Amino acid sequence: MKRISLTCLLIAIVLLSCGGGSKKPDAEADQTKTFENQKALAVSSSWRGNFPQALKEIDEAEKINDKDPEVYVIKGAIYMGLKEYPLAEQNYKKAVGLDPGYTPAHFNLCGLYLIQKNFDQVISECGLVTADPTYKARANAYTNIGIAYYSKGDMARARENYELALKLNPSFVYAHNEMGKLYMSTGRYGEAVTEFKQAVDGYPAYDEAYYNLGLAYMKLNDSVNACEAFRKAQDISPNSESGVNSNRYINTVCQ
Repeated sequence: MKRISLTCLLIAIVLLSCGGGSKKPDAEADQTKTFENQKALAVSSSWRGNFPQALKEIDEAEKINDKDPEVYVIKGAIYMGLKEYPLAEQNYKKAVGLDPGYTPAHFNLCGLYLIQKNFDQVISECGLVTADPTYKARANAYTNIGIAYYSKGDMARARENYELALKLNPSFVYAHNEMGKLYMSTGRYGEAVTEFKQAVDGYPAYDEAYYNLGLAYMKLNDSVNACEAFRKAQDISPNSESGVNSNRYINTVCQ
């Protein structure tokens, strides 16, 4: 979120009124364009997995404007990609320090704390996200809160938050998968199948949901559909945890 100080604004007005600052707006526009381009380059490099290059690019953006909280959210995300979690947290918190109401920083902190299994902090940070009605990833935040409560053994609050996520986005596959896991843990295997099927229908490359679907069918003694689901998971991502675990069932149950 870019800010222009009152002092800078007054200086710009004085220069323009004296006739000696006619080139300043163009210079400022060029600098702003360079700044935005550096952030975009950093995000692009990060998406490609080139985190060292992304760090160089976001550092250049920071040199231009070190008061923009988005810079530190991007830098935090890069450190997340490098699994440098303390540095990621440091940058997210710097973004919050610059703008306590900057929702993307709270959302990213929530994701970091979920990885670290710091569930109370997940609930706190994602709670701030869900309180922002303009933020598009609120369904994701509610699902993260649900996972935190599930991990703490509070199934009622977990389900409540999954339902809130699905109320916002009925086709949100992440929430359907997590709701299915909740049903599995409480012995409601038929309902778990329904949730996992909605997850894979919405995202056919969702290997974890296919693996979970296979487990649910196994609980219902439906080995035919279970094996089909395990094979889907294994085909999608053979080297992932879901793919490896599915392969074990394929070799022992699906003969």
